[in-house]
Amino acid sequence: MANTCVFCGEKAGSREHVLPQWLRRQAPEKFVKAGGTRTIRTKQGEYRQIAELFATATVKCVCSTCNNVWMSGVEQRVQPFLYHVMLGRPVTLGPDEQTALATWAMKTSMMMVQSSVLDDLTVIPRADYLQLHRHGQPSMRRTTARALYVEPPGDEHQHEWGTFHGRRLGGKTNGYSVILRTGALAVQFTSLRLEPGYEIARYGENGQQLRLWPPTEAFSWPPPTPTPNDELASMHPAQTWAKKRKA
Repeated sequence: MANTCVFCGEKAGSREHVLPQWLRRQAPEKFVKAGGTRTIRTKQGEYRQIAELFATATVKCVCSTCNNVWMSGVEQRVQPFLYHVMLGRPVTLGPDEQTALATWAMKTSMMMVQSSVLDDLTVIPRADYLQLHRHGQPSMRRTTARALYVEPPGDEHQHEWGTFHGRRLGGKTNGYSVILRTGALAVQFTSLRLEPGYEIARYGENGQQLRLWPPTEAFSWPPPTPTPNDELASMHPAQTWAKKRKA
């Protein structure tokens, strides 16, 4: 466990919930009391299920200032719509909501990594933690994200509330790709450090995905076509996310 805050470098020790407690308060009682699991992909490439009730996992890798100031603000900005998105309910997300959701998903992905000693704690590099802390959002220059609609597995008796996949990318697309899934929402981030002469290829939109980051004009959630749960892991990497820069 980190002795210093993963964001600012100050002394860590403040207890941060991987998923916020206000989500637990909004969810039905039968759901929050049901047996739940979280799935991670280990650095050995294996998948492990961890038994956890919904929104109870915590981690002590941040300081109290980060936790109670800017990280709290991240939660507040998604609170009006996140639960509806996680249930797959229709909602319109404008640029502000897209920015809020992408920032929350990135922050939550980082906490998901830090909450388990089984996963590769370095799959998301230090530079991206600093970016989020200093600028309050992912990088627009090197990071893209898409939102996918997946059928939430489980019911009120047994459910899987979170899945995280991460993989480093090499060569001309040096960086990483991660997928965070919770409920009906899956967000895939790609963050690249490119060689000279290359630029990041933005995610487009189609029937199965919506471009989430950098933000675009308002879109309607969910996408018209769901993505099967078993296809999520195969999206690493789904394509090369770099292209030669135009002269």
